[in-house]
Amino acid sequence: MHLDLHTLQIAAMVVVFALIYVARATKGASRQTPDGIAYPLKPLVVLSRAIALPLYFLLFAYPLWISRQSIPAWLLLLIFVVTLFALFQLPGTIMLTPAAVTQRFWLRASKSIPYSEILGISASRSGSVTRILGANRIAITHTFNHAASADFRTNLARLSGKQLST
Repeated sequence: MHLDLHTLQIAAMVVVFALIYVARATKGASRQTPDGIAYPLKPLVVLSRAIALPLYFLLFAYPLWISRQSIPAWLLLLIFVVTLFALFQLPGTIMLTPAAVTQRFWLRASKSIPYSEILGISASRSGSVTRILGANRIAITHTFNHAASADFRTNLARLSGKQLST
């Protein structure tokens, strides 16, 4: 069987979509740290993003490279900007500390909502997404990409004293 570019692109997209689907189906696990309970991104989500982003860029640049054309500077700049944007949008690790809910990001400032300032906790998408609204106009969202949704909702209700609304 001859492996051409079109077959490679389709196979790569099938693998990426399979990783995304499987990542949503896994539960992940929280971990106890000295600061509190951490709810990081699921390892499979991180792995799929680490594979998917370079793979997509490779699929754009590979046809240019094999045809012996130079890769235009605007394409390299676009790849750089898209990479920065993707890294900036990565959801951060959510921590339930004794005093507050905090979310730490790689490239953005951390968010924090003290338990006394939580206005509401809402769940959507059959409980896979939990949103915490604070009096300080900050919202922290625990998505299906984070570990242990049910454990997060249980510990958040216990520590904050607020009930989940659907």
